Amino acid sequence: MAEEFLKKLKKLELNIKQIKRQTKEKLEQKAYEEIIADIKKDKRYLSALLAISYDKTSETAWRAIHLAGRAIGLMAVDELAEARGQIQRLIWNATDESGTIPWTVPEIMGEAIRENPRPFEDIIPIIIGYSHSETEDNIFLAGVLYALGRIGQAHPHYITDYVGVLVNEGLSHRDPEVVANAMMAAKRLNMTDIIQQPPAKADEKVKVYYDDKLLTITIGQLQQLLVKNG
Repeated sequence: MAEEFLKKLKKLELNIKQIKRQTKEKLEQKAYEEIIADIKKDKRYLSALLAISYDKTSETAWRAIHLAGRAIGLMAVDELAEARGQIQRLIWNATDESGTIPWTVPEIMGEAIRENPRPFEDIIPIIIGYSHSETEDNIFLAGVLYALGRIGQAHPHYITDYVGVLVNEGLSHRDPEVVANAMMAAKRLNMTDIIQQPPAKADEKVKVYYDDKLLTITIGQLQQLLVKNG
């Protein structure tokens, strides 16, 4: 009995590894609609996307972030309870008790809201709440700014004045990643006067995902890019 159970468990683990490998290959090929179709048949493909999404130094991971959020947003059309359950799991992953590394939770939830905001209107304040931290190092702040910029770009009526305050504060933050994401958020939220100002930490290099590309760029170069793109 125990031997049979272990065989089944090993087969299941192998299948999960295969799903993750297939999903990563399709991400690299930009076969996004195929992955969406896979998820409709088997939710383990969404789990694979989430697992791939953790490394923000990888362009493939950023594709996974965007597609995982989009998949959850699309799921809410016909499977609202399941989509809400996926969001609740992301929120749980962002807690200390979960024991996971939740680096990309705000970005994924932001993409879900961008895709389909009405089922997740109550999640926007939760994303904003991740900007507050009792410690000086807030692992979520850059992601919060990224998410709010992406949401506001598509659905500006969901963005409050307080988001503008967060963006302004982010522009002078000591972490260059936060500064960069504040600048991109300002661009997406049409805060054009901010983009024209000399940025903090202009010579600091950062990795940012912008215009569907992962760029290694200085803060000053990012400002020039944002201004150039109108």
